[in-house]
Amino acid sequence: MSHARMIGGLVLALGTSGWIGASHMADAPAGAARAVGFDVAMNGLSFSFEGDVNENGAPATGTPFVIEGYIYPEGTFDMFGDLSGVNIDGSPEFPELVMGTWICRGWHLLDGDAETGAVVATTQIFDFSEGVPGNTTIVSEGIELADFDVPFLRTITGGTGRFAGVSGQHRQVYVGNGLNITDGFNTSFRFRLADL
Repeated sequence: MSHARMIGGLVLALGTSGWIGASHMADAPAGAARAVGFDVAMNGLSFSFEGDVNENGAPATGTPFVIEGYIYPEGTFDMFGDLSGVNIDGSPEFPELVMGTWICRGWHLLDGDAETGAVVATTQIFDFSEGVPGNTTIVSEGIELADFDVPFLRTITGGTGRFAGVSGQHRQVYVGNGLNITDGFNTSFRFRLADL
């Protein structure tokens, strides 16, 4: 885990011993709000949608979609660049730093090429599982803005494994003012978790 220490001092252990976050999380009393951050590089090659397109070929309002990405420690984009994290073939750029898989599904509230406003309503799954997928997850619900560098809040609706019964909210912000090499977005998250 030396790479995780190098990036923002975040040390994570996922396994039978449970989940250990940054020192301020580990020191917080049970039931207290705890904070932790992640960077997610979306794999644009995994993007799939169904339905109409607009005149630019972008998914039209009302179309459902799904996309995946790689969860990295907070600070990865600060160190390697806002649009880093995924290779042109869709593989992770820093496989030794990958903490898990991010899965997002939802519907377009605006056309997919909108530049501002509430563009999608989504469910996001942060899967930190080792072994069987879904064993250690955090799930959130909410809207996502099309705007870059404009933070927005989402509700944490629960989780599995170490995160069973978790609640709280997280802040999300799109970074880089453009698409990464796979035509996916990169985004940073800051969680406030309760009831751990």
